[in-house]
Amino acid sequence: MSHSFTIEMRPPPKAVRPNARVHHMARARAVKHYRTVARLLAAHAMRGHRPPGWLKARAHVVAYHATGNRMDPDNLIASLKPAFDGIADSGMISNDRGLWPERPEMLRGSPARVVITISEEPSTEEVPL
Repeated sequence: MSHSFTIEMRPPPKAVRPNARVHHMARARAVKHYRTVARLLAAHAMRGHRPPGWLKARAHVVAYHATGNRMDPDNLIASLKPAFDGIADSGMISNDRGLWPERPEMLRGSPARVVITISEEPSTEEVPL
């Protein structure tokens, strides 16, 4: 029986975005914070469940944005790398190499937020290194 878990968090801060021009220490602090928040939210989403440690999982992302503040989908996925690492840190997946993000949905909405649903994908073969 497969489960899915959903977390909702703020959009990635500008410092973790691929095209951001920030000092490397500011980027490192932002990455660490966003990763930690994602780990805690993932652990909270799994409350009552043992961390499954899935080998393969799918990430469905829905990004809500205010008018004019929309990121393009590939930059959003790249910006979510610290969140995916935090989800792996929680034990939901065994390694973020096995996490496959789908093309994100970009919707208008307030407040701006990112909703990530992680669901197990049946594994018939081993995850490549």
